[in-house]
Amino acid sequence: MKNTLIAGMAAFVILSSCEKPGRDVIFAINNNLEFKIDDISLYDSSAHVLYLKRSHSELNDIESGSFAFYDRGEQVLSGSFWPLYLSSMPSSPVIMSCPLFLQPFALRIDTWLPSDRSLINNDRMTGLMSRNGLLHSGLAVTAAAPVISGAEMSFALTVTNMDESGLLILDPGKTGPGLFRYFTNGLHLYDPDNGSEVFADNIPHVAPDPWNSWRMEWLTKLDPGESKTFTFTYSPGTMPASGKYKVVFDFPGLSYQVSADDLYQGESRIWLGDILFSQKMTIL
Repeated sequence: MKNTLIAGMAAFVILSSCEKPGRDVIFAINNNLEFKIDDISLYDSSAHVLYLKRSHSELNDIESGSFAFYDRGEQVLSGSFWPLYLSSMPSSPVIMSCPLFLQPFALRIDTWLPSDRSLINNDRMTGLMSRNGLLHSGLAVTAAAPVISGAEMSFALTVTNMDESGLLILDPGKTGPGLFRYFTNGLHLYDPDNGSEVFADNIPHVAPDPWNSWRMEWLTKLDPGESKTFTFTYSPGTMPASGKYKVVFDFPGLSYQVSADDLYQGESRIWLGDILFSQKMTIL
């Protein structure tokens, strides 16, 4: 049954991609739900989130199918809506469905493997968004190598607003480490040669109450060009030895909690989604 379902979905995607939308359509779902430039607010390239100017409740009903971006009728990026209950691994970009990651005024484009996310922002995709005044750069994340001191290991992560407007970001100093950990998998270290996990973030998470809530006091505003550094401290059961590691940290934003009416707080936008830091680093 599962193989039949997957085959049916693949056939649907292929057949539906045969028809091109009009030249003024830049985003289409299943070739029957079309969006023009005036329907779109912005595209955040750091989190791969497309923001629509209003909520579309019909997006909540889409379980599977295809989506594509078009530049004057020519396809520049395509992928599938991918229900979370499927155990198979998609090979193309996806919008996770059942449920959507965000409320139905925004769609996050993702890849199954985090290392493939750079494929989303290909030159034709970013060129399309830039030429139409929709491209926003969101956040950039950099970090220093983890530092070991006695029985503790610390990790400093710097978040910079690369956008043209103020952004409101989750601040671990305001949420506390446990609540911040609820929104992210945190820090992971891997052996760069064989990919084995050497350390996994061990900060216990604390869920919001209620689970789907958020508060303004969790957020910090970054003006355009402004940076803030956050330091996380760990007490590993077994301290990593000195050497080279693949250092991974997923910096989170809010997601399904935020409605279209709450997205902007004054002139600042709540940054939604997540951005992955992944780099080989040397721990001394």
